[in-house]
Amino acid sequence: MRSLLGRFHRPMSRGAMGDMLTMNSLGGADILVVAGGGGGGGTAYNAYGGGGGGAGGVVYTTGVTLAASTTYTVTIGGGGAAGVGGTGAVEGTLSSVSGLGLTTAVGGGRGGRGNGLSIGGTNGGSGGGASGYTNQVNGLGTFSQGFDGGIPGADAGPYRGAGGGGASAVGTNGNASAGTGGAGATYFSTLYGGGGGGGGGGTAPAGGAGGGGAGGSSSSNTGVSGTANTGGGGGGAAAPPSAGTTTGGAGGSGVVRVRYLGTPVGSVTGLSNTTSQAGGYTFHTFLESGNLVMT
Repeated sequence: MRSLLGRFHRPMSRGAMGDMLTMNSLGGADILVVAGGGGGGGTAYNAYGGGGGGAGGVVYTTGVTLAASTTYTVTIGGGGAAGVGGTGAVEGTLSSVSGLGLTTAVGGGRGGRGNGLSIGGTNGGSGGGASGYTNQVNGLGTFSQGFDGGIPGADAGPYRGAGGGGASAVGTNGNASAGTGGAGATYFSTLYGGGGGGGGGGTAPAGGAGGGGAGGSSSSNTGVSGTANTGGGGGGAAAPPSAGTTTGGAGGSGVVRVRYLGTPVGSVTGLSNTTSQAGGYTFHTFLESGNLVMT
């Protein structure tokens, strides 16, 4: 039996648990690995807007060698929990494929908390956005996986949160309007890795294309969660109009996709994982962790 032969490549950009697939193929495989997105920051009455969560790291590798009669473990990262009032949001978790020497996709950074002792956005695949608090730090993205979150702008006085970083763009700063999430990137005709929008403002700040959740607004204070299996960051919360706290959006879970030319030569495990064909290619899509076993 012949194995897939090729070379390793990662795109240039800035910034659980195992599945197995069994297959035997004649050409190189392309593998997309997306980590879970970070949660959006929460806040409280008379406080600053929360920062948007950073997108999960995106790693795309072409020409991968998949050996015959070999089992690989696929790990799908979960999205980070949202921040609730004074409780900080949580970073997303990693996604990976074992046994191939592929780079692990890093979970997205959390968005900054908007009330109490303000906590900045954290580093990740893409960085979490800062809250609207002046001089708060943003999270930084991981080289070749994602971009930085936004920072409070010159007009931070209105308390707008900054957007989380995305797979192809930084989150915008929290100025007079809250920052939007950084845009994701397209692989296999689908967008992945959008950052969450910052919290605050009269209209909901948009999440980045590719699954980023919108930030909270004056009419709907809660941040929107990132889309499942895109690695999208959660939106930051806007301050409520009266006493109480508000919640950011949770990060979206990650995904792994394997593509190669020809008909299927293997199988996937896991109830949500699928094998499909389109345009002369076979796709093995992992929405949950499981295994990959080549025949």
